[in-house]
Amino acid sequence: MRLAFSPTPVLVALVLTVPVVAGCSRSSDLQSKPSVAVAANKLVDAPALPKPPQARYQRDLYGKLDDCVADWGFAGKCIPLSADAPERVQGGAFYGPIYSNALRLESQLTARREAVEQGYLKQLDENPSNKALSSADIKS
Repeated sequence: MRLAFSPTPVLVALVLTVPVVAGCSRSSDLQSKPSVAVAANKLVDAPALPKPPQARYQRDLYGKLDDCVADWGFAGKCIPLSADAPERVQGGAFYGPIYSNALRLESQLTARREAVEQGYLKQLDENPSNKALSSADIKS
């Protein structure tokens, strides 16, 4: 014959209370040791991490379409300037794509990969290049 054991609420409460009581005695031990309490306070008062610099967006100015294509992979990324654009005084004829100043190389490689995938380039050139006359910040 097998007897089924059913814990009473008093027994369950006693089992759940024992670890809590044991934990309370440890906290008094931590307070009695000043080095542990000081170390715990230092963890709480850690300085906040600095904010990353705000990204700026730029685009490059090119005098020739070939220079823009050399940097970005294909002519679809190069935008011709209008005839009355003030950048023409600097010798500019094309703008390259807009990119984050912190991620120019990554943006360039992505554009070149796209050019290879679409058949504009035969192989991927992973060397960074900058044949631009200048770069201009994009105002948002």
